[in-house]
Amino acid sequence: MFGRKRKREVVVLSRVCPSCNVAGPKRLAPNQICATCEAQQAWNAVGASGIRIDHAAIEEALLLRQGEAAREAWWRALFVWAPVALSLAVAAFAVRSIVVLLQPRAIGPLKSLFADLHASSHRALWIGIGALIVGVVALVRTRKSRHYRKAVVLIGHLLAITGGAVAIVIAVMHMIALSSSFGGRYSSMPPREKLGATASVDRILAATVVVLAPGGDGDARELVMGTGAVVRGDAHHAWIVTCSHVAMPYAAVGGWRHAENAQPVWVQLSDGREGKATVRWAAPPPLDIAVIELPIENPPSAVPIARDDTALELGANVTFVPNPYRNGWLVHHGRLLRKEPHDTPAGRYELLVTDLPVVHGDSGSGLFDDRGQLIGLNTWTRQEDGLAHGISLPALAMRTIADAVEHDKLDALDDMLH
Repeated sequence: MFGRKRKREVVVLSRVCPSCNVAGPKRLAPNQICATCEAQQAWNAVGASGIRIDHAAIEEALLLRQGEAAREAWWRALFVWAPVALSLAVAAFAVRSIVVLLQPRAIGPLKSLFADLHASSHRALWIGIGALIVGVVALVRTRKSRHYRKAVVLIGHLLAITGGAVAIVIAVMHMIALSSSFGGRYSSMPPREKLGATASVDRILAATVVVLAPGGDGDARELVMGTGAVVRGDAHHAWIVTCSHVAMPYAAVGGWRHAENAQPVWVQLSDGREGKATVRWAAPPPLDIAVIELPIENPPSAVPIARDDTALELGANVTFVPNPYRNGWLVHHGRLLRKEPHDTPAGRYELLVTDLPVVHGDSGSGLFDDRGQLIGLNTWTRQEDGLAHGISLPALAMRTIADAVEHDKLDALDDMLH
């Protein structure tokens, strides 16, 4: 009993199906049929009459799935494209604020011009900050979705970021320029307070004006400020002398300045009245004189022009009124240091050198003697021994100009100066 061995049964596997006699990839046990035969037997057992296709149910299910898919696509599209639309909108606002800030301004009152530029700069700054924040937040949130790599999505958000950054930079640059370009205390004519001045000095104050000139294309953002003096007037007009580089600052230094090519300027009178004026005449170089005509009712009285400035002695007392926009109405007194002969195409003139502190913005102001007569036109400053010395054109040229205005001969003034 213990010595017998049990026989092991051997199972033979075959790839050939005993039903269809077709060899397949799978090894089959004895009496096992292939999958194809099993499916055929199942179909035969059920029978073709046992299968019914409900077409109406299938169509209803398809319509339901289509509706669900459409609703899902609408919400997904809203989630994806609403931030892009917002980014594009704020980018457009940023670009628009930049365009408004950079567009030219017409010449006009300094206070209104500064208010407009400040408002445009602040508006561009805040719109730029908003666009930058919207673009960055939308871009970060989009990174979490599968739409991050879509070019349109990325471009929309990057446009908001770029437009916002550019608007911020340009707005800040304009703010810095506005704060540093004008160092005066006033942006409109300050009231004339009692200075204890004599009648002649008070007349000088009344005839002093501020001249604002734009750039060569009429853009007031390139504003240049100077001073002038009323030398002639009637019931409806005032004629003002100032420097050519004040009335036409865009002309080349030493080049011809033709009045017909001049842009309109803005003139502010000492009593607060103001208006747009026309450059009627500019002297041939190197004379730095221009005549401005201001249409205005009942202008201030003109200052008298000295008839004989050659009698002015060295060391004589001289007076001028600096630009009142800087520190209000002041009267500076000084002395005539010397006379320097100066040859010009209009003749030989003696420039007047004084110890008066003529600085930027004072160009075009009048130089007066003790009797309140105009004896010169302050044109520039020369530094000597660490001191600023004012350089003035003599009254001879101004007297010729005033006579030409009075006799309506400005067109012939070039010939009259020779």
